[in-house]
Amino acid sequence: MVQGNGGLVWCGSGRDATQRWQRKSIRHCSLRYGKLKPHAMRDIDLSSQDNLSLTSTETPPPLYVPASQRGMQKIVDPLARGRAFRMVEEVDGHSVPQTPATPGGTSLCSFTSSRSGAARLPRRRKRESVAKMSFRAASALVKGRSLRDGTVHRTQRRSFTPSLFLEEEGVEMPEELDTSFFTRDRSAREELSSFADEVFESPADGVARETEPLRVAEDSDLTGSALDKSELERSHQMMPLERGWRKSREGPPPPPKVRLRQEVVSLEGQRRGQRIALPVKKLFAREKRPYGLGMVGKLTNRTYHKRIDSYVKRQIEDMDDHRPFFTYWITFVHLLITILAVCIYGVAPVGFSQHETVDSVLRNKGVYENVKFVQQENFWIGPSSEALIHLGAKFSPCMRQDQQVHRLIQAKRARERDSACCVRNDRSGCVQTAPEECSTTLAVWVKWPAHPSAPLLGGKPRQHGSVCHQDPRICLEPASVSPHEWPDDITKWPICTRHSTANHTNLPHMDCAITGRPCCIGTKGRCEITSREYCDFMKGYFHEEATLCSQVHCMDDVCGLLPFLNPEIPDQFYRLWLSLFLHAGILHCLVSVGFQMTILRDLEKLAGWLRISIIYILSGITGNLASAIFLPYRAEVGPAGSQFGILACLFVELFQSWQILAQPCRAFAKLLCVVLLLFAFGLLPWIDNFAHAFGFISGLLLSFAFLPYISFGRADMYRKRCQILASLAAFLALLSGLAVLFYVRPFKCDWCELLTCIPFTDKFCEKYDLNAHLH
Repeated sequence: MVQGNGGLVWCGSGRDATQRWQRKSIRHCSLRYGKLKPHAMRDIDLSSQDNLSLTSTETPPPLYVPASQRGMQKIVDPLARGRAFRMVEEVDGHSVPQTPATPGGTSLCSFTSSRSGAARLPRRRKRESVAKMSFRAASALVKGRSLRDGTVHRTQRRSFTPSLFLEEEGVEMPEELDTSFFTRDRSAREELSSFADEVFESPADGVARETEPLRVAEDSDLTGSALDKSELERSHQMMPLERGWRKSREGPPPPPKVRLRQEVVSLEGQRRGQRIALPVKKLFAREKRPYGLGMVGKLTNRTYHKRIDSYVKRQIEDMDDHRPFFTYWITFVHLLITILAVCIYGVAPVGFSQHETVDSVLRNKGVYENVKFVQQENFWIGPSSEALIHLGAKFSPCMRQDQQVHRLIQAKRARERDSACCVRNDRSGCVQTAPEECSTTLAVWVKWPAHPSAPLLGGKPRQHGSVCHQDPRICLEPASVSPHEWPDDITKWPICTRHSTANHTNLPHMDCAITGRPCCIGTKGRCEITSREYCDFMKGYFHEEATLCSQVHCMDDVCGLLPFLNPEIPDQFYRLWLSLFLHAGILHCLVSVGFQMTILRDLEKLAGWLRISIIYILSGITGNLASAIFLPYRAEVGPAGSQFGILACLFVELFQSWQILAQPCRAFAKLLCVVLLLFAFGLLPWIDNFAHAFGFISGLLLSFAFLPYISFGRADMYRKRCQILASLAAFLALLSGLAVLFYVRPFKCDWCELLTCIPFTDKFCEKYDLNAHLH
């Protein structure tokens, strides 16, 4: 069959056979379904007149006659998607789009859909709403199925009535009706049914249906006149190149006895008239992650050997592929916490050195002084170091009783034990100071027992004191009465929460206005008795209810989070894994997200969320523990140890699949260069190479124990099982050794900082604790 500009011409039958088929098909409809419409009756009359004129003339009929001369319907462009293409009707429970009539598509189906006689159009179904389609997509996602699961298989629709419909029993046909066209042999009917209406059917999944090229094959059963070469070429040029048809690439013209046939591969999917649903399934794609390859394997040009043993190949094919739920969860947590931290604590000065701020501040002496505040800059665009410590960064003084910080606290208390209240002569103000800080001309240093205001303890005057705004004789709660009397050591005095309301006690250290209270400054909890203005300028923690530094616990203020069980002993060991969810800034978080959505996600598809989460968390804990030993006073955040543990998984995966890869040495060299480059970046400040190194080592051991593997024989299988036990034992030994060095036998390493930060400038690797300088 060749389709021209004006209609449909059957090979071997010509115009006579085409008109005879149209006329008899219309008569068949009228006898079976009732009276036809007027335009159909006109077609019958015109066809009869043409038939009479053809029989009366001796001139042979032309091969091609325009549609206007034959009385056929007007051609409608099948690619013009008007209302007919958008309306959907139900046929046998399936959604079938209405299609406009064309000369090539005019058949029994075209007239059976008309509203003549007993025939009626089926009820049209309304288009689904967006809410209904969204609900259906969500329910399919929850059930773990795609949107196409459970749908009715698509039925094959033709432009011509199927042969079974015409051969139905009980249909009375008149004797004069020539049914030779409808009762062809089976091969001819299959040929007609093979012409799928590609114009009126939409391909599956919203894309063009894949079809085989037009094939020309010999058929000994089908006879007819040979096609002219020019007509065959013209038919090839007229065929659309899209929507299921492809341009024919045939060479020379076929032999005389030919048949044109097109095979269509019909896929189940979206139908015309329905909206294209959102591919929600792609959000949780489960593409097979080949063992030993993956995304990093593609970057390093890993390839399999041309010949792989069937036993090994079967193991590779039987490996499960997993959804990266842990990657999605950890990435969401990282983004959420970073956004909240930046919004609440703000952004520190950006850079690699130290930032200085100078201002005139009122101090406890009642005069303004120029003070310089120094803090470490953050090139990650995030909070300051003290804010990160308050959020849960890795910081040794918050995880154990640090000897250096403990000695500073004890020295401060020793000096405070010999301090007293310095009262101005006009009693306009007083502050707790040492004797050298109190002016002898402008103030009086009220020191017990020399001063007559000294109270008695056991019948003897107290040896230590006085304390501004605090006296055992005035405080009502807690009261200093037997047997709970306040000791002579003022550093052991509690905070007085309620005292006598008398305006004048005749005690100089009680009737003055106090100008200084304890303030905790810096990351090491340095305490100073100073004014609120100075404390705010230094970004410290001001205690307005206390009067002595010994009454406050600065390390508890600096560390934040949960309070210590014993205020004197820090015990926030949970910072080892809590810091894995924090980042130093926005850039730091973006780097982690990029790493996790590529390498971590790729490995999780291979190993599953449980195995990869164990490697991720334990590698990070080991790296943070080593960093807390060698760099105790640096506030470190981020999953640096975990990420290098994941990088170690790539090496282990490469080693386990070494025998089946074509170029394993090349892949190993590329991976090694990447890891060495990342270690070089660890020489910058705020990046910890100790966490990188020990996270990588622990990741190697854990990967040998938890990553899936393939065996190359029984001996190799036993060897890898022993390797699992040895790796677990080595990791437990490593973790136990680091725990002993951190809690039991701590040591100090001054030169270890050179391994994580090289001082390119004088202040490139400065300490992270805060300092104040007076001008």
